[in-house]
Amino acid sequence: MKNAPAALAALCLLSAPALLAQSPPRPTPKPAPPQTQSGAGITVQSGPEAPKGAAPAAVEDLRLLPDAGADPFTLERLGLGALQANDLVKARTFFEKSWKLGQLPTAAYNLACVDAREKKIDAAFANLDRALGAGFDDDATLRTDSDLAPLRPSPRWAGVLDRATRNRAAGDAAAVKEGIFVAPKERAVAILVLLHDAASSPIAVSGPFVAPAQKRGLFLAAPRGPGKSADRKFGWGSADRATAAVDAAVSEARKRAGNARLPVYVVGVGRGGTEALTIVARTPHGAVAGVGSIGGPFDPGAAREAAGLRGPQLVLGLARDAEPARSGAFHRGVEALRKMGLSPVVYEWPGTGDGFPKDPALAVADVLGGLKTPARR
Repeated sequence: MKNAPAALAALCLLSAPALLAQSPPRPTPKPAPPQTQSGAGITVQSGPEAPKGAAPAAVEDLRLLPDAGADPFTLERLGLGALQANDLVKARTFFEKSWKLGQLPTAAYNLACVDAREKKIDAAFANLDRALGAGFDDDATLRTDSDLAPLRPSPRWAGVLDRATRNRAAGDAAAVKEGIFVAPKERAVAILVLLHDAASSPIAVSGPFVAPAQKRGLFLAAPRGPGKSADRKFGWGSADRATAAVDAAVSEARKRAGNARLPVYVVGVGRGGTEALTIVARTPHGAVAGVGSIGGPFDPGAAREAAGLRGPQLVLGLARDAEPARSGAFHRGVEALRKMGLSPVVYEWPGTGDGFPKDPALAVADVLGGLKTPARR
């Protein structure tokens, strides 16, 4: 059974940027509205994590939760809950619909786990073939998942591992190869790394930032997530892979800019915002000049010490009418940052959803202004 990583391992470090001689004073944060929604936050990435101790997931949930019928990630999450409860019939129903709607590699993988539990060896290999064809690349999980023990004696198993390893290498290489890099017309004064959502792309996330970055003299670098998360969509995978992707993008931007000492700012949208905060939190103190999130909650469980957030400017914002679970997770993350003694600048913008709000240009201006990126000299 494929779950999202529950604990993030030690990360590869970003290439150490040359920061400003002194960090500018933090702006006074705008007050966040009181938290109005309780409950767990949302996981949106390849292989959403099933809730611990999940109760059996009923097929009737599809009628009770209208949005679930169109969201492959939600359907997969319900399937994981059913699988943890050992309700294989219901789990199969959710995973099959998740696969049909989104071609999630992890949905096909989890179908293989259901098949293996039922001793349907040929069907399990067929679903692994679908998963690998869609980009599944978690060879470590393949080696350790107890569900797949009945498959490992087969001579077909070595080929499964080989394809997953090759998928992983191709995904890691694509972070820069399929990323977006836009140099300013004059000399760059800093690097702006942009992280897309799991349902987005480097092109989508970079679009609203290109003109403001040009005006400010920022070298824009938007790596592609290394992991395939759905049909034509890419996620960030494990924390070490996400950090390695950012590291590679920073190195490439510095090479193209001809300056290895440019300060670095990291901004993400949606899930990319959560990844940005998590990656920077686990870097050395002072390694990044600023970090921003548009719609992505800070996850204190993924970054307990958050040493890298003690120094850079922190700017977070959310669409005012985002759905309750997203809004609740966002405001809990803000409060967690404040309890750490940090002072994030917090914005709310008109709109809905968990990515760009109704007016992307306003969000971009607020975030870049709050980060106080250096002015062109």
